[in-house]
Amino acid sequence: MTISKFEGLHAITKMLRRFKPNLFFLLILIGGQLSAQELDTVLVNARLGLVSSSQEFLPFYLKFNRNGKVDEEAPVFMEIQSSYQKTIVDDLQFEGNFAIRNQYLYEFNAQLNWKKFNLFAGRKPFILGGIDNNELTTGSMVMSRNALPIPQVGLFLDDYVDVPLTKGYVKIKGGMSHGWFEEDRWVKEPYLHLKYFKGLIDLRELIGFRVYSSVIHTAQWGGTSPDGTELPSSFSDFNKIFFGQGIPNEDGNTFGEANALGNHLGMTELTLNQLIGEYELTLNYQKPFEDEGSMIYVSFTDFLMGLQVEFPEKSFIKKVYLEYLQTMRQGGPGLPDPTPQYPTVESNFGFRFGGRDDYYNNYLYRSGWTYQGKVISNPLFATYEDAQVYLGDFESYDFFIVNNRLKSWNLGAVFSPMDNLILTMLITRTINYGTYAGLYEGRFNWSPSLFDPNFDYPYKWGKVQYYSQLKIGWSNLFKGSPLGIGLILGYDTGDLYSNFGAELALTYSLSNY
Repeated sequence: MTISKFEGLHAITKMLRRFKPNLFFLLILIGGQLSAQELDTVLVNARLGLVSSSQEFLPFYLKFNRNGKVDEEAPVFMEIQSSYQKTIVDDLQFEGNFAIRNQYLYEFNAQLNWKKFNLFAGRKPFILGGIDNNELTTGSMVMSRNALPIPQVGLFLDDYVDVPLTKGYVKIKGGMSHGWFEEDRWVKEPYLHLKYFKGLIDLRELIGFRVYSSVIHTAQWGGTSPDGTELPSSFSDFNKIFFGQGIPNEDGNTFGEANALGNHLGMTELTLNQLIGEYELTLNYQKPFEDEGSMIYVSFTDFLMGLQVEFPEKSFIKKVYLEYLQTMRQGGPGLPDPTPQYPTVESNFGFRFGGRDDYYNNYLYRSGWTYQGKVISNPLFATYEDAQVYLGDFESYDFFIVNNRLKSWNLGAVFSPMDNLILTMLITRTINYGTYAGLYEGRFNWSPSLFDPNFDYPYKWGKVQYYSQLKIGWSNLFKGSPLGIGLILGYDTGDLYSNFGAELALTYSLSNY
């Protein structure tokens, strides 16, 4: 039987969408049957704590970059994290992970690990882009630890493999996954497409040097529009998503999905790593893109750059990290496309068309690059809901993310004055300019209101804001005890608001290794 437009794939993904809350528990059951003989590894962490602040909302670092698990309306919380691993046969392991804080189930996944491959299903927190294990960054330009992890099924080559005939000097890794966004958004239940490729030139043994390069591509596609229309989601549509192909409109503009089917975004990345004696220096560069025109491998218009220094093992200072981010240009201030009012380059004030990329927003997928109300990438890009808390109501022009043109400087450090005490410090300075749509009263408009002293735009001329954090983790309060204390202090101040808050938790850890 011939199935047109690959209706079978569409039916399968619909079934998986309905079934995904139980997928984790099914795989746990299968894993338990496979591994009933002997327990390999079990790890359980529990936290009971209090959180409060001087405002009705929490300071930045008490809420953001925390896997979407923090409930601002809950002054008391309980958090449980558990992990179970079992070796089935040589080179094949089963793994299940579960984590919940109050009502937020921010991790549940089952995984099969074979050699360097990882097959997983469920919510799996991971970061794409940036320096590995970097807790000091403001966040990746594609996928950070800010939002709840999106339910996915994926296959990743998690560790590098040698490219043949290169004597181990050239290595590669990568992966691809399919995910499901939530129903409560402008386009209901769209799909996630994610893939990445990373190459490594490894000269560590020769001169202590490594250079990494990545390309990360994601897309939102399919789903149901507000008028009930089912958006393209066949196998042939998936092919267009995979290769970034579009559906041109008759009038040639880029409204809707003419640039490419779905909402595409991603980044290119370059990382340099050098050993200097007992010190390790890592320089990371990220360049975001929203379409083919902004897919430039290296550019110093919109980018994130971070420099990390890791100190010798016995040093009191463990890491120092300095980061700079700017996203001011976004293809330039020219209109995205000609309009009846601005049909030519001259009427576009001399700027080329194709500007105002409007990072993480999209004309059709108006909930933008968010999941469960939080930005999936760097949380310095504020949503309308988050900004309303301290700015009140203002014109959003129907876009979910209302601050994506900004500059930021971030300094972080990790200290360990004793074996069981870790101190983490962050201080971030931002200048926030809102969006082109807010600046010109519409993405397809040129408004002189900016020069009107009565023009009421909350990000007019750029608003300076500081976010800071001091985190203290003290494990093994008593010798050999599983008890610990965690304290997070956050203080924000600047043109937007001032706020102070704290989170205090008692921790309990158990493992069989």
